[in-house]
Amino acid sequence: MPIEAQTDRPFASEQELEEHIRTERIRFVLIQSTLPIIFSPLAGAILCLALWHAVVPVRLVVFEVGLLVIAVQRVVTTRLFPNPPPTGVTLRRWEKLYVATIMLVDVWWGFGVLTLLPHGATTENAIVFCFVMMMAGGHTASYSAHGPTVVLGVLALTLPITVDFALQPDTFHWTLAFVSLMFLAASFRSVGTLRYFFARTYRLAYELQGSRERAEKLARIDMLSGLHNRRAFYEAGEALQAGTPLSLLMIDIDHFKSINDRFGHAAGDAAIRDIAARIEARRPPGATAGRLGGEEFALLLPGTTLAEARVLAETLVRDTAAASFDFEIQAIGYTISLGVAQAEPGEDFDEFVARADTALYRAKREGRNRVVA
Repeated sequence: MPIEAQTDRPFASEQELEEHIRTERIRFVLIQSTLPIIFSPLAGAILCLALWHAVVPVRLVVFEVGLLVIAVQRVVTTRLFPNPPPTGVTLRRWEKLYVATIMLVDVWWGFGVLTLLPHGATTENAIVFCFVMMMAGGHTASYSAHGPTVVLGVLALTLPITVDFALQPDTFHWTLAFVSLMFLAASFRSVGTLRYFFARTYRLAYELQGSRERAEKLARIDMLSGLHNRRAFYEAGEALQAGTPLSLLMIDIDHFKSINDRFGHAAGDAAIRDIAARIEARRPPGATAGRLGGEEFALLLPGTTLAEARVLAETLVRDTAAASFDFEIQAIGYTISLGVAQAEPGEDFDEFVARADTALYRAKREGRNRVVA
C-alpha cells in the first residue's frame, strides 16, 4: 500500500500537533525503507562473495539467508501499515513493531559479521568493516527522522565489531575501532540536528497553514458584523443558484444616518453588530448571511420559497421594531426594511440580487419598517 502525503490541517492543541509530527516521522521512515530493505540482502550477498575464499561457506549462507528472511518480513510489515496512518496507541504499536524489524536486521548485521571475520586476515577484516560502516551510514541517512531508530540501529551495527577490534593486539584493528568511534560521534550529532529540523519544518508548515487559513477567513469575513463580506456572499450565491428554490432577503437599517448623527459613529457600529446578531439568530441551517456594505445586509435562503422567505422577513421586521440595543447609558431602537425575491430560471445572480434590491427600495419608499416581495 503506497504511503501518501497527508494534507496539512489546523490542530486543536499542542499535543495534537506533536502527535501529527510523530506520525509524519513514522511515515517518513516507511517511505525511506524501500531502498534499505532491498540493499541489505544485496550488500550481504556481495560481502559473502568477497569472503567466499576465506570463510566457511555455511556461515556465509546462513548469514545471507537470515538477511533475506528479515527483508521479506519487513516488506510484509510495510505493506500492512494502515493508510491513512493511525494515531494514539495504535500508532505506537505499529511504531514499535516496525522499529523492531529494523533493529532485527541491524543486530543480524552487527553480530553476524563477527562470525565472518577470518582470524588474522587484515584485508578481509577491512572489507567486513567497510561493509558495516556502509550499512551504518545508510541506516543514518534512511531513518534520520526517527532519532531512536538511528541511535539504537547504529549502535547495534557498529558496537560489536568496534569492541572486537579494540580487543585485538595490533594497531591495525585499533585504528579501525577508532574510526568506528568517530563515526558514532558524528552520526549521533547529525541525528540531533536532523531531528530538530524535521520537527521544525513540520511546525513551520503548520504555522504557515494556519496563517494562510486565517488570512483567507479574514478576506471573506466582514470584521464589524462577523458575517460574510460582499465577495464571499456573492461566491456563495453563485454556487447555490443552480439549486431550487432559492430566495433572497435584502435588509437595510432605516434612517441609519440619523443614528450616526444623534449618537455618534460608535452607536452606528453597535447598530450594525446588533442587526447582524439578529440575522444570524434567525438564519436557517444552510442559509448564508452577509453584509454587502454600509447598513445593507442580505440573507440567502436555499430550499426556501418566496412565501416562506416572506414569513421570515416579517419576523425579522417585527422582532427588530420591538427591541433595542444598549449603547453607553441609553437604549437605542431602530427599524429595518426588507426586499424579498425568489430566483427565476435562467437569470444570473446579479439579476437576482437586483430584483431583491428593487423590492427593498420599494419598501423604503412605501414608509420603511416593512417587507416588499
